[in-house]
Amino acid sequence: MPEQVLIAPEKRDIETIKRVAGDLVARPNQNRLVLMDDAQRDAVELPAPLVRVLMEAAKQLAQGHSVAILHYEEELTTQQAADLLQVSRPFLIKLLETGHIQYHLVGSHRRIRMGDLMKYKQNRDRLRKNRINEMVRVSESMGLYESDDFVKREP
Repeated sequence: MPEQVLIAPEKRDIETIKRVAGDLVARPNQNRLVLMDDAQRDAVELPAPLVRVLMEAAKQLAQGHSVAILHYEEELTTQQAADLLQVSRPFLIKLLETGHIQYHLVGSHRRIRMGDLMKYKQNRDRLRKNRINEMVRVSESMGLYESDDFVKREP
């Protein structure tokens, strides 16, 4: 199993990281990174997925958050999976036992593949968004809610 590395910003680095994050956000379609030292300046082409990873990592570090990179085949404990979903471990166990998230046993311990957890999370988030949109639609049709598109103007 690959070594897991947690990257946490030092307080003294946060302002510099904020500037870098701002630069990355200002140039979302740039795939060129320039590396400089005293002797030379080299331009390195970066694939778009790597640019997105760097942008997200910089954004999180600029906010003082720690960052970890996990691959889709990574196996998580139930506590790690619960933490990623921001749910309690007992609630996660119910999701596993009802078949909402795939898992396997290593001895007597449940393990969840990161890819399976992310698939569940994406479906959950999509369902939540759809339900909220439906609630807004129903509220608007009943006159209980006005969307931002409609602004009352006083004479």
